[in-house]
Formats: sequence, C-alpha cells, structure tokens
Amino acid sequence: MYNPDIMKSVIKASEESCGEEIPVFAAVAVESTVLSFSGNESEASRKPWRHAEFLAIEKAYEKLPGTRYLDEASIYVNLEPCSFCASILERVRIKNIFFGAYDSKCGGVIHNARIFDYSLTKPHIVGGIQEERCSLIISEFFERLRNGEI
Repeated sequence: MYNPDIMKSVIKASEESCGEEIPVFAAVAVESTVLSFSGNESEASRKPWRHAEFLAIEKAYEKLPGTRYLDEASIYVNLEPCSFCASILERVRIKNIFFGAYDSKCGGVIHNARIFDYSLTKPHIVGGIQEERCSLIISEFFERLRNGEI
C-alpha cells in the first residue's frame, strides 16, 4: 500500500526544484514499482493544465498500453490535488492517493470541490504526510515569487 520511499522522492524533488514552476511533484506506482514521475510544467509549456498529477497519469498510461483504469495504482504528491487533478484521478479509478500538504484554497480532495464525496469510485486517501515539510516548500516558493526572486 503506502511506500514511504516513493513519497520521500516526491518531496525531495519538490525541495530541489527551482525556477518558476510551483514545486509540485507526483509519482504513480503499483505497489513499490514507480511507473511515472513528473513535476508541474504549466509555466514552461504555457499550458495551465500541465499539472504534475496529470503528467504522471499520462506517463503511467504510456507504460501500460491497453490499460483502461489505474485501479491498482497509487499516486504520491506533495500537495493536495486540485479539483481538476482530483477529477482525473476519479476518472482513472486510482486506488490510493497519498499527499503531503493540505490546500485549503485550491485543493479538490479534502477541501472545496471534494470530488470523491460524489464519486462512484472512492480511493483510499491519506493526507498530511510530512505536512509541515511539504507546506514549507510551497509557502517558501510563493514568498520568493512575491519578493521578485523568481
């Protein structure tokens, strides 16, 4: 089920991230095998839907040709998925969602849209994994952005 090493790699990548992308990273895994790993590309691509979760799901499907659902897979992400990403996770029938920081402004799993409250398929959801560390990564990014350092 939950693999702390996968979450550790997601958090490490977000800590080491620099540049203008919000440091959100996601990994899709089946048990302990990572199928895909991705970070946000919204700024670099100029496409606002290029979120880490979306990209990780796309890459996972590339490795699993002929697969319709990811109902045996888990996603690991350092920030609560937004409603867009939560909707995608609902559509692919993801089995588990493991995330770090809660997002009271844009989250769509525990906050706001709460996609899975109205879903036919309900994944196992664990939030708040290394919450303080993950929150700090995001808040430091936005502080640098506000200060014109990015």
